[in-house]
Amino acid sequence: MAAANPTPAVSAEFIPAWPRTRGAYATGSSAPGPEELAWLGRFRIVHAGGLLDPLPQTAIAALRQAGVSTLLVYDWLPATYHYIDGEPDDAFTQWVYMHRTEATLNPNGPFPHCVAEGYDWCEDYYFDLGNPTVRQRRVNYLVQEVRALGYDGLFFDWGNSLFLEDPAYATMRAAYESRHPDLPYDRAIALFIQALREAGLRVQTNQGYRDAAALLPYLDYDASESMGTTDMDLGRELEVVGLGRVAVPDTIYYPNSPDFRQGSLEDTLAVWRDMQRQAEWFAGPDFHGIVHLNYAAPLWEPQTAPRGYVPRAPRNAIWYNYALARLFDQVTYTEIPWDHRLERDEVYFYDLGTPVEATYRSLGEGGYVRYYTQGLVLVGAWPSPTILTLRHPSLPAEGIAYDAYTKAPLALHTPHTLRLKVTPEIDPVTGHAAPTGRVILYWVPTADLEGP
Repeated sequence: MAAANPTPAVSAEFIPAWPRTRGAYATGSSAPGPEELAWLGRFRIVHAGGLLDPLPQTAIAALRQAGVSTLLVYDWLPATYHYIDGEPDDAFTQWVYMHRTEATLNPNGPFPHCVAEGYDWCEDYYFDLGNPTVRQRRVNYLVQEVRALGYDGLFFDWGNSLFLEDPAYATMRAAYESRHPDLPYDRAIALFIQALREAGLRVQTNQGYRDAAALLPYLDYDASESMGTTDMDLGRELEVVGLGRVAVPDTIYYPNSPDFRQGSLEDTLAVWRDMQRQAEWFAGPDFHGIVHLNYAAPLWEPQTAPRGYVPRAPRNAIWYNYALARLFDQVTYTEIPWDHRLERDEVYFYDLGTPVEATYRSLGEGGYVRYYTQGLVLVGAWPSPTILTLRHPSLPAEGIAYDAYTKAPLALHTPHTLRLKVTPEIDPVTGHAAPTGRVILYWVPTADLEGP
């Protein structure tokens, strides 16, 4: 509810320590330099590199030394590339190509992915995962490769069966169904994943929740993509310092709405609630949750000397994605494809503790909150600066809290009551206020905590 005035901020000289923890999940490149390695080393789970372009052994050793517990390597779940430009295939693709009549769903084409992407160096062959020989050979190959490279498991792109519904894949769908009328394709994927996990590998899919009943019982992790924000080329050109006049991307805040320019936070929350239900209904005992991978564009900041725009970290998008995921007690990571250095933000390392209630609460006026043992998260679509009054038994009875976004300590107004002002930032795409995410931390008197 709104209040007349916020509580005055406490002087910064009285800031105590705030709870910190290791980050949950990050993505990285296949050739990280020292700064990227230092960043990735602060997380528990790192997805970086692919089977054909893995992390160097020195990088893997450095990440292990830094405390990374799980390393995931990228692979494409349904298919493989056969090179037609003279480059040799990997060992398993060589076997697949030699036995493509029975091992693939398109032995004579079409090759829709390579054609759609304009790749003139490849043909894309789709595994017949209903064939137990194909499944077992691929499992054996992947287990050997993943272990030899020093990884713990795999991140599978195209991690569900939905690509077969695209008209471009109709002949492959027909081939599979004619060969395996009693084994749905999503169930064949599940058998493949189950075999990998029984062999000791960790498995994460991309959007496996879209085949939730078949796949979630067998996964360690799943991923969503662009369910918080995404980046998009909307035809904007700017004079970027060092690059000249170039096309630049923008951040899209409502990718789940029918029209993102007129979108709503309620559309986004409805989609997220559906993902949450899928996980609650179908996930197996070893499932650790959905990781929400989002994308954002830099903030384009004008400057006069030299004249032009410079890319800045889009803090609002990163914090919105983080707070949105924590409304559901889930994990998120936001990539900035234009310059991955801009995605490095301290928000991932604040320790909120555990949720104190089963779900988030509505604040009215377009806002939502979830309370944790050591803090809270706010998400809202406030059109203008708004003063909030939060009352909850989990809020401290006295002392101060910390607005991690503005880096301001806040006094408790009365026991278990906190007032704060939220000032939304303007979305350059729509000209209206962008949705906001905030993290408020409580002081926890533990000797080993770090400062902000």
